[in-house]
Amino acid sequence: MDRESPVVLRQFDKATMRTVNVISGISPNAMRKVFGAWILFSAFVGVTVAVAPGLSLQFILLTIFVLVSFTLAMFGQSRISEGWPSIICVDDYIGVVRDPMKREFVCVQKSLVKDATPGLIKPNKKAVEILLDKHMLTTHDQEVLKQGVWPRDDRLVGLAHFKKREEVCQRVTACLDQNVAVNASSREACVN
Repeated sequence: MDRESPVVLRQFDKATMRTVNVISGISPNAMRKVFGAWILFSAFVGVTVAVAPGLSLQFILLTIFVLVSFTLAMFGQSRISEGWPSIICVDDYIGVVRDPMKREFVCVQKSLVKDATPGLIKPNKKAVEILLDKHMLTTHDQEVLKQGVWPRDDRLVGLAHFKKREEVCQRVTACLDQNVAVNASSREACVN
């Protein structure tokens, strides 16, 4: 990965994903609730099938095997500790998920971001468009942007999961403002 490029594809490991600022996405708490509900549902179905009269032992064992298998599969893919982030803020970059299974994001330097506006991905997915300064983008940068899930050559598009789009836009702006404040304080420290 070329760290000097303003637009990059970045792949994160589990430890790093736990430390990034998640602006939008499915939180670990929501994942825990879903997994907990599945465990309760599986237990209820397992007990009901086990005590139901007239069912064969083969049917009971097959049902319990399927429930345990699905539970293990869910646990393996659920990302309980990190969730499923859609838009993140890390270091000097803002990223939008490209491949959630690989934890891969299309990331742009914060200095390229002009604004964040509510958007809509047809037919009805609520999204946030992170508008970029097109004059600062090279042809290579635009090619990287086109590798996104919803490819554009002048913006990043990410889903706003379970949050108002306006709130996600405010969080993107806050992430940008945080970077400006950190840069200003470090410049003051260098001057003094």
